[in-house]
Amino acid sequence: MKRLHSIRVRLVGSIALLLLVVLGGFGFVAWRRESTARIAAVDRELEERLNLLISGYRPIPGQRMDEVSEPRFSARARELFANEGGEPFYYCVWLGDGRVQSRSDRAPEVAIPARTAEARTIRMRGDARELFHFTPTGRCFLVGRGIRTDRAAMMTDAASLATVGTGILLVGLALAWWISLRVTRPLAEVSRAAREIAGGDLSRRINLSETEDELGDVSKVLNETFARLENAFERQKQFTADASHELRTPVSLILAHAQGALLHEQTPSDYREALADCEQAAQRMKALIAGLLDLARFDAGSAESRRERCDLAALARECAQAMGALAEAKKLRLDLDLNPVACVADPARLIQVFTNLLANAIHHTPDGGTVTVRTSLDSAARFTVSDTGPGIAPERLPHLFERFGRSDPSRNRSTGGTGLGLAICKAIVEAHGGSISVKSELSTGSTFEVQLPTNLV
Repeated sequence: MKRLHSIRVRLVGSIALLLLVVLGGFGFVAWRRESTARIAAVDRELEERLNLLISGYRPIPGQRMDEVSEPRFSARARELFANEGGEPFYYCVWLGDGRVQSRSDRAPEVAIPARTAEARTIRMRGDARELFHFTPTGRCFLVGRGIRTDRAAMMTDAASLATVGTGILLVGLALAWWISLRVTRPLAEVSRAAREIAGGDLSRRINLSETEDELGDVSKVLNETFARLENAFERQKQFTADASHELRTPVSLILAHAQGALLHEQTPSDYREALADCEQAAQRMKALIAGLLDLARFDAGSAESRRERCDLAALARECAQAMGALAEAKKLRLDLDLNPVACVADPARLIQVFTNLLANAIHHTPDGGTVTVRTSLDSAARFTVSDTGPGIAPERLPHLFERFGRSDPSRNRSTGGTGLGLAICKAIVEAHGGSISVKSELSTGSTFEVQLPTNLV
């Protein structure tokens, strides 16, 4: 049953139906025209012989019309009525009172036909075609001929047309099957690729050399979709592996300290130290889980957002004040160039972004350096954080906003945070319809810039 619903079978069936309708219609019309032409030829022959019959019954001077018992036919007229090589013609003549005046030797027994409004009338009587004519005086002339041979010829024509049509239909079906194979071959390639991808081979792609027509565009889009799907799976696998690795460290620390404390009796201060280490590891794990949940909510589009009118400059100043103590501890200069920028956004989320960027800048800037915070408005609402740190290697920049990405791979988990901060910043900014970017030069410093669309301003 499944094969009956395949595209190939339906395509061949449609072509077969089309051929059947076209050939059947053409054959019927051709047969009809030929049959009509045959009957029309018989009618013309009847007309010609009726005229000869009427002419043959014209009386000579001094002779009454009812005294003419036989028609005066020329040799040519006798040949026409004999119809050598075909069914012979016959005639019958009735007087005005209905009596038979004369009939040919081969004429069947036939009654005088009923008079019609037309002077001449053609009729079918069994297997005979007859033409009769009434004169004003009431005489009736009838000429007829059997058409069994003509009907047999018409049936032969029909059989010939049916034979030729069947041959053409079979050839057409063979061509249709060949065409369907060529048409559905790209679909089979797509189906094979999809099955292999569904089986786990995400690197499988559709061979575009087999799909150079309209299906080529579809195949190209599918290949791009498969590539994005493979990329997403790879990122998901990497993310899962990184998350497991990141979570394993604090769990291992908690277990190590707990097992060490339970292994033998210790002093209260030792227990407190072990609990403090466990708390620190647990806090790190809590922060990591919170970051993962945030990213999951943004991925699902379900992150809570409370939009209200706010000023980017005020939010930046609030973040700078909160981070001031950290900057002073490193003897950093915190320059603020804040221009009022009114916008509609979630202040708590933007503070999360600004705080993260500012904390990263302070952390990476060596003692005595400078961190600059700016807000401005031109074609977009902008917030920038610049530092005079060591900069970021060019090969690290494309991966900076990836989850668990770090600007310096040498930083470990104890000093490098969760590795989710910039990824969360990007998710928050993009949820606001904006973008985040970074420019950096080694030994010079880095600049992070957040742009929000002006239609929110």
